[in-house]
Amino acid sequence: MSLVKAFLKSGILSQDGQTQETYTGTPQGGILSPLLANVALSVLDEHVAGMAGGPKSDQRERAKRRRHGLANYRLIRYADDFLVLVSGNREQAEAVRAEVASVLAPMGLTLSAEKTLITHIDDGFDFLGWRIQRHIKRGTDKRYVYTYPARKALDAVKAKVKKICRKSKNLPLTVLLHQLNSVLRGWCAYFRPGVSKATFQYLGHFT
Repeated sequence: MSLVKAFLKSGILSQDGQTQETYTGTPQGGILSPLLANVALSVLDEHVAGMAGGPKSDQRERAKRRRHGLANYRLIRYADDFLVLVSGNREQAEAVRAEVASVLAPMGLTLSAEKTLITHIDDGFDFLGWRIQRHIKRGTDKRYVYTYPARKALDAVKAKVKKICRKSKNLPLTVLLHQLNSVLRGWCAYFRPGVSKATFQYLGHFT
């Protein structure tokens, strides 16, 4: 607790080298934020794990719940970003959203109305830079869930490419290419596991 308090009260070092005191909250992008998120949201992990139809239920139990019109649930969380997957209908998804809000309330946390979305997998959603959506596979009648770079993530890396090119226009080409490659290589490595070929080709053409 003393170490956490020291982090929270350590202040912020500004660009001009001055230290600003901090009285509330954690600095944006601070290394303590993910740790505190994991501590605070462990109550959500435990709650979903203990839910009927949650991750502890076996395949037989989940199938039985589906036959009776009941929902099954999964939680996917990365620090303070999380998804609650609901195998059910919209009303059941709305009910679990209210349940999640009530679980977080004692921790002093509230769901962001702007960022909290209930959507169908066929309509898709963005998570950690990925677009996740179910499509019918071309040439078949089978449906598969595809993951590919989200539009927002693509726009962000395009903005970085523009910034580097404009800032470095008087530098030798080899230096410019080195700066671009350091950005593009990391971005492509992150999105390589998904269906990213078309996006990579577009980004290459744009660059």
